[in-house]
Amino acid sequence: MLEGQLSTITPGTPKNELDTPAFLVDTDIMEANIEKMAVYFRDKPAGLRPHMKHHKCPTIARKQIAAGAVGVCCQKLGEAEAMADGGVKDILITYEVLGRAKIQRLVALAQRTNLLVTVDDAGNAGDLSEAAVTAGTTLGILVDVNCGQNRCGVDPGEPAVGLARVVSRSPNLELRGICGYEGHLQAVADREDKTLRARQAMEQVVSTAEAIRREGISCDIVSSGGTGTYNITGDYPGITEVQAGSYVLMDAAYRRVMDDFQVAGTILTTVVSRAATDRAVLDCGMKGISTDQWPPEIVGMPGVQVRSVSDEHLSVNLTDSDSQQLRPGDKVELVSGHNDTTVHLHSHLFALRGGLLEEVWEVEGRGRIR
Repeated sequence: MLEGQLSTITPGTPKNELDTPAFLVDTDIMEANIEKMAVYFRDKPAGLRPHMKHHKCPTIARKQIAAGAVGVCCQKLGEAEAMADGGVKDILITYEVLGRAKIQRLVALAQRTNLLVTVDDAGNAGDLSEAAVTAGTTLGILVDVNCGQNRCGVDPGEPAVGLARVVSRSPNLELRGICGYEGHLQAVADREDKTLRARQAMEQVVSTAEAIRREGISCDIVSSGGTGTYNITGDYPGITEVQAGSYVLMDAAYRRVMDDFQVAGTILTTVVSRAATDRAVLDCGMKGISTDQWPPEIVGMPGVQVRSVSDEHLSVNLTDSDSQQLRPGDKVELVSGHNDTTVHLHSHLFALRGGLLEEVWEVEGRGRIR
């Protein structure tokens, strides 16, 4: 059925003739974002390892790597498998992988790509070691360090050093370094406050790496950072790679706290109802746009304001005479609050150049929550 829907879409189709809801990518803006981030890291000791949870699309990943990225990050094993299937060869899974089924998939993936995975538990490390021995392969490991987000990650200092000792002594595990993500600081708007707190977090991460090395244990990789802290963490001595992801397409949440990159990803919708003078209904509800980081922004229509959302409807208020000219069939473009969870809802991205459809890209990582 999906192939049939796409068969009617041809290159050169104007944006406003696309069926909706559709996730659009302005390729000129996206490529400018990719190049701007790549240029920033070209003269830095740290490399760029962009996170795939933002777009989940190997086509975009290959563009990032071509611009100089050292590899990619994935949040889930399934995303990593999709990236490997799409030709991506260097992958860090920034998520603990547990359970027999997943670990078997993990060691199988390690046999066909350069793979790293984070751990924060000695028991998990033991399970990974046993599976790697059985499979006759080696797993690259980063010790996951909690530097303030209080999510996954062992505490910095001796707890992390102790886990590094365990990993370094485990058969068929290769300790490559540590990972410490200051995710709790990505949305901090005040630059001075963010810089101070990010540097404090990085001090914990880098000092932990140094303590591991004093034990005579190799710790080559110190991976951290995101789009919101790329030019703070990316400059911090001792950080070797930064995991920025959202810079590629951007979204409303990031645009509220930074303007370094432009929005390349939007949702095209259609007005399906004008039953009231001051209200319109769009064909993009919770199944087409995520409701975390709410509300989305309306592109180029200041008189249109988000009112409410349900499964398949987005109701908007029309507050001026211009917006009240909207009619059923008209198109309205949105910037989602959070692209990571919005892209997850879409099977394809519609790549536009100059307002015309250039290509349709499959979101191979969509739905890969296991």
